[in-house]
Amino acid sequence: MKLDIGEIIRQEFEKSGLSISQFARMINKERTVVYNLFKRQSIDTHLLYQICMVLNVDLFRVFSECLGEENKVVGADRVNGVQMISSKRKIMLEVELDDVEYDQIMQKMFEKKKGFDR
Repeated sequence: MKLDIGEIIRQEFEKSGLSISQFARMINKERTVVYNLFKRQSIDTHLLYQICMVLNVDLFRVFSECLGEENKVVGADRVNGVQMISSKRKIMLEVELDDVEYDQIMQKMFEKKKGFDR
């Protein structure tokens, strides 16, 4: 999915009711820079933060939603549309156990998992 951040910023700017001059002053840029900003495909995070503060909108959320749609691991961490902090870890471990030890370890793992599911 191609994210057109410049167009998204332009749309949010138009909702704001600010003039180009006002907006440019508020983000410490020249008017020509603002017009070029609306054509960008990418943006510096500090500048995006300033724009979010001026327009009172969370544009970082747009990136997060796009990432969740395109990355199944990140998307799986969403509960009712809310991004949860990932606690998933991949490990590879090779251990030689007899059947009794294996059963004990598996039982402990399932007990801990039940505690997390609550």
